[in-house]
Amino acid sequence: MKHLLKPEGIAELKVTLVVFPNGERCPMLVTGDGIPLFDPTVWSLTKYRRRSASTVEQALRGAMLIHLFCWRHGIDLAERIRSGAFFEVGELDALASDASKPFTRLRGVSKVVPVAATAQKRRRSVARLHRRLPSTTRAQVVIPATAMIRLHYAASYLKWLGERQRPRLPTGAVSADEASARMREYGARLLEVVEQIEERLPSVTDADRTSLEPEERIRLLAVTHPDSLDNPWIDPFVRLRNWVIVRWLLATGMRRGELLGLRIKDFNRGQAFCEIKRRHDDKRDRRRRQPNAKTSERLAPLDEGLTELGEEYLEARNRIEAARKHGFLFVAQDGKALSESAITGLFALLREKHPDVGPVSAHVLRHQWNEDFSAYADAIKLSAEEEVRERRLLMGWSRTSKMPGHYLKRRTKVKADEHSRDMQRRLMKHGSAIRQRMQDMERATKALQDDRAWLGEVIGA
Repeated sequence: MKHLLKPEGIAELKVTLVVFPNGERCPMLVTGDGIPLFDPTVWSLTKYRRRSASTVEQALRGAMLIHLFCWRHGIDLAERIRSGAFFEVGELDALASDASKPFTRLRGVSKVVPVAATAQKRRRSVARLHRRLPSTTRAQVVIPATAMIRLHYAASYLKWLGERQRPRLPTGAVSADEASARMREYGARLLEVVEQIEERLPSVTDADRTSLEPEERIRLLAVTHPDSLDNPWIDPFVRLRNWVIVRWLLATGMRRGELLGLRIKDFNRGQAFCEIKRRHDDKRDRRRRQPNAKTSERLAPLDEGLTELGEEYLEARNRIEAARKHGFLFVAQDGKALSESAITGLFALLREKHPDVGPVSAHVLRHQWNEDFSAYADAIKLSAEEEVRERRLLMGWSRTSKMPGHYLKRRTKVKADEHSRDMQRRLMKHGSAIRQRMQDMERATKALQDDRAWLGEVIGA
């Protein structure tokens, strides 16, 4: 029986973070033995070296998707690139499907994939599978935004592989014109398959960009208050620190990495703002996964209440001896700089203990800030141009960023929906008046007919 054997180590592919002596964080795609894959390493270093480590990690996961997909489906990627065959339509559909699955599921197949099996063996396998499965199962999928990012970088990686191969196409004894024609044909096929992958990017709808309902926000602020009986944390310092984190994220819209990258000197108590700075590959940051700002450096304004809250926290922080040995603002109970996983755990515990706070996370609070800013811009009648300009400044987005336009379009859609419903209500109200008049006319007509019939009977008598 014919079998497809997996290349050694492909099933155990993972993205790992290497920290160099100079402090640079360099993500790499490695096999189970810890050996970096050559092509993804060269691609990421040449194309994304100047980007943040988290961006490089996302890119490498796109390359990992391609390699895992080819292993799962018995595809020789190197041969496909050499020949220019790339992927067929059905394979592209399967690639898009794999992009929506957790990598643990993509790895969770046997080392040898049988190409054919007898009907009897298939029936026995199905019977065994039914016995092993629980009564109900839930499909494991990633959110559309994650699948979209994976496919985006998978297309970029495939394009890079093809562009590198195109000048190496074998020409043999053909003429220069024929060689040039082959290269053009190869390039056209490459562009076509890249476009077909991008056409399969899942759309990220408004429902995927979550914010909080008003009652969820109220509940969040209630249970995270340090004096709340429902506060899930016991230690007074942790209660105060987490209260500051929730309040500052909700009020400024800063990212998780920006918050964790703050130093004491960035908290300007006199002028009431936090200075968000980019400090990529800082040797003084001992955290393996260094939190950092993805957007431009900027000032995040704080009102008097938030500034006083920050001062109260700073006093509590400085009472921890280990915390006084470094300058990072937010720290754990042991005084070490707070990690990204700690922030993730903070919101995970909130969602577990109090489901009524909604799908809260640091990223959701960033979206919530933008929703709040849209509502405020409407309330003070800020023009669309001013709203985009101020939002871009406060969020640290570049002049070419499309994100301000996204939130403006989203707000316009909300207002358009409201206007449409109001119009429907008005039309229904107007329609009700018309229907009432028509019913009155029908009753008057019937009464007139009855009168005429009675009059006819009287005359006839």
